Amino acid sequence: MLKIKAPAKVNWYLEIPGKRPDGFHEIYTVMQAIDLCDDIVVQDRSDGALSLTCNIDLGPVETNLVYRAAKLLQTEHAPKRGASIALFKRTPHGAGLGGGSSDASATLVALNRLWELNLGADRLRELAAHIGSDCAFFIEGGTALCTGRGEQVQQLHDQPGLPVVILYPNDVCPTKEVYADLAKGLNYGQPDCYLFHVFEGQADPAKLASVVTNRLQASALRVSKRLAEVWGKTAQENGVLVRFVSGSGSSVAFLMSNAAASIELVNTLTRRGLGQAFATQTLPRGPVWG
Repeated sequence: MLKIKAPAKVNWYLEIPGKRPDGFHEIYTVMQAIDLCDDIVVQDRSDGALSLTCNIDLGPVETNLVYRAAKLLQTEHAPKRGASIALFKRTPHGAGLGGGSSDASATLVALNRLWELNLGADRLRELAAHIGSDCAFFIEGGTALCTGRGEQVQQLHDQPGLPVVILYPNDVCPTKEVYADLAKGLNYGQPDCYLFHVFEGQADPAKLASVVTNRLQASALRVSKRLAEVWGKTAQENGVLVRFVSGSGSSVAFLMSNAAASIELVNTLTRRGLGQAFATQTLPRGPVWG
């Protein structure tokens, strides 16, 4: 039996120059793993079957990303192996935090170890890319530049231990609607994420804050009235270096000056009833076991 954590992510940077010939949008994004995590437990079973349980209603199991990832790995590399998978969700759904994608990738990493397949990170990323565009990043996590549909991953210098507050306003922001709003106005831009390559070690938080940007932010604020309402009420919080929508929303992320300010902000946001607030820190590259 193995237990692995599936970290959420924020996007320090997200630029979209336009649509690709295959209909997907081309993206340039710098993703960052944070320690808001789901838990996944995998256990070998001798009958060759796959099962998935969860602490919340998943809907049809066969359509869940965790089950699809396990089935793909089994089909490609371990046709005679089976596993019982238990998922405990903490990361909100439809929040722009990559929760489902992270769960799928963590499952691939855990089963690779449980079944002693010894697949490398490159092969795991190839498999993950078949499940979802964000999934490839979560094979190793940390800090990475992701391009293409998000499946091309280039690891950057780790930026661990930075305090980040996440505010989920209890509203799902449909990704397709956000991209449709962006495309309708042709609000594309040219990527400038080379700025992140200058961080050859731990970035100064203030300098990092100065390059944070999200091309989807304006569209997300138009699509979700609740997100726009919360955004308007959090413009002047203490200890915030930069505030941004993560991914396509609906979560708001705050890069904080220190951990004490994070706790204070979480208490303030919770007291004001603005949604679910989490005090988190950024994570380095690599799986988180146990």
